[in-house]
Amino acid sequence: MTKNTDQIDDVLLWNQMRLGDEKSFAAIFKSNYSGLYAYGIKMIPFPDFVRDQIQDLFMNVWQTRERLGEISNLKAYLLISLRRQLLASKKKALDFDRIDTEKEPQVLVFEPNEFVDEEEISSKLKKTLLDNLNSLPVKQREIIFLRFYHKLTYQEIGEIIGSKQQSVKNLMPKIFEKLKAGLTDFKSDDIKDIDIFLFEFFLLFSKNT
Repeated sequence: MTKNTDQIDDVLLWNQMRLGDEKSFAAIFKSNYSGLYAYGIKMIPFPDFVRDQIQDLFMNVWQTRERLGEISNLKAYLLISLRRQLLASKKKALDFDRIDTEKEPQVLVFEPNEFVDEEEISSKLKKTLLDNLNSLPVKQREIIFLRFYHKLTYQEIGEIIGSKQQSVKNLMPKIFEKLKAGLTDFKSDDIKDIDIFLFEFFLLFSKNT
């Protein structure tokens, strides 16, 4: 099923949900929960807090369904909504000591198990790539996650992070340049085309983690 077909199905579900169809609401929840959680836990690494925020998000969607407008991309809409809610709720949680900042892990850190294992990629090469990836500024790591894990367009990513589409697009070559650091130390047989290799590496994102 293509992305355009998925979006058409999502729009139909959304419109049916707005009319009060509980099955459509349940379908939206089921098909989007794991992706929202994967994004939320990257933004704020506290599982219970993230799960609560996702539940609150869907509860608010259902309770305000009659006032909600039409959408063109359900995934992007939900990611934008969750991002705003997480950032706003995190501030409130800090005020009430629900989140211990001293124990807070670094945000948007990528782990080896988030990528599908491929024999062609050595453990040393994979470590270099992950080290380079995790050394990027948080905003750039977020762009990578949205681009390759969620398969979003530059326009959709810009809407989520509050940047212009062209700004996001212009950042990609700079991000890839930073990711290349140290890769020239590997044999040319291991990497025939670094740009293509990097792109293919990020297509190995696993959604089953």
